[in-house]
Amino acid sequence: MALCKLTRDAADDGCTLVDNRFIREHLPDADGDALKVYLYGLWLCRAGAPLCDNTLERMSDALGLTAAQVTAAFEYWRDQGLVTIVNTTPLEVAYVRPGQSVKMYKPAKFADFNAQLQRIFDGRMLLESEFLKYYEFLDDTRLPQEVLLLIAAYCVRLKGDGIRTNYVLAVARAWYALGIRTVEDAERHIDLEDASTESLRKVAKELGKKSAIDLDDKQLYVKWTSSWGFSDEAILAAAKLCKKRGGMERLDALLDELFTSNRLDAESIRDYGARKQELYELAKDVTRIIGVRYENLDTVISHYIGTWQAQGFDGDALKLIAEYCFSNGIRTLSGMNAAVARFYKHGCLSVAAIDEYLTALVERDKAVKAVIEATGSSRAVTASDRDAYELWLGWGFGNDAILAAARAVAGRPMAFGAISKILTDCRDAKVFDAAEVAKRVSSAPTSNRPKRECGDLERKYTKEELSSFFGDLHDFDNIEV
Repeated sequence: MALCKLTRDAADDGCTLVDNRFIREHLPDADGDALKVYLYGLWLCRAGAPLCDNTLERMSDALGLTAAQVTAAFEYWRDQGLVTIVNTTPLEVAYVRPGQSVKMYKPAKFADFNAQLQRIFDGRMLLESEFLKYYEFLDDTRLPQEVLLLIAAYCVRLKGDGIRTNYVLAVARAWYALGIRTVEDAERHIDLEDASTESLRKVAKELGKKSAIDLDDKQLYVKWTSSWGFSDEAILAAAKLCKKRGGMERLDALLDELFTSNRLDAESIRDYGARKQELYELAKDVTRIIGVRYENLDTVISHYIGTWQAQGFDGDALKLIAEYCFSNGIRTLSGMNAAVARFYKHGCLSVAAIDEYLTALVERDKAVKAVIEATGSSRAVTASDRDAYELWLGWGFGNDAILAAARAVAGRPMAFGAISKILTDCRDAKVFDAAEVAKRVSSAPTSNRPKRECGDLERKYTKEELSSFFGDLHDFDNIEV
């Protein structure tokens, strides 16, 4: 007996709280006797039991119900997940908060389903937890029990009765997503999958797949043909592109890519494969030329080769650029990307255009070198020399006028600065003719060095000659295209 307790009058004070979720979700469907039992029991839990009325007999007397009716009411609430029956003799019930309840199912509702499902899994006994998963799926989808039984039988036929419940339900969800709702729908789908076996054998042969055709393969085939619209010929054409490269999963990913790009017929798939092979060979050549190695060329194609070709570069032009990069110590694709960007900026997308552009740069460097020699120096051409020479040309001076100014400053330090000062004065005076420039600087010493003649150029430029192009690229990895 408890040490302290409320008197009956004190226990009658206060109130018993009823969860709103109970009122919203459970009260509308319950009958009167079940409601009386639930609320009276809730009061007993909340208020405590004055004297000795917390028994089945006392509740029966208080509610005017038989013990069997009270027990049936608690079994109803057990099936709703609101109570658990801890003990049956004597009856002992524990209330569960509505929001934390786990839905229970009446055994009678699934009696036939349970028996048929267990017969399907003849080789092992199904656990109660497995049955509950099937119930939850049926409750969530409202799929007829017969359809789920048909799916389970089909899965067991193909994979054996050791198949797990989660796999069967994954198949059921996939079929449900395809719109399968009736036995007739399921039977048609099974016929489609069974008819796919011979076609899948041909696909497996193209892929080099040694294992047997299974349920997963059949489901993929139905998706490819029924949902995506590929013909057997198209699927085989795609399979040829995946031979010994990832099996069915790789083929599924490729067909997804082809479906997205609207390449559904065999001919367009073969064209796609030929184009992909060209890119693959080009990627191999480019990486070999610049001296880098990649295990997976797909990244090289997607990040570099594909982008460059989308800009208009042909394969020979890219290989030529790779050769020039290698000659100038560039050993990364990001470095080559900077060179490609420079050629793209100047519209040099073919071998001929690149040749013409580099020839012009070599000629420019020879002209700049002549200017340096006219000043009495023998140093190499620098990027700032090229910039100054281009600036003077932009002012309107010809090469002879620039040479005249250079001879006038021969021997001076900072000769190019002095040339700029002379040419600035001439520009302001609107003097651009070489003879006139020479007159204005006639007091300056001149050089009688013979003018250097430009020889014929070959397509394969030397490293020194290529410096006219690559010398201006200082940080290849940080130049944006």
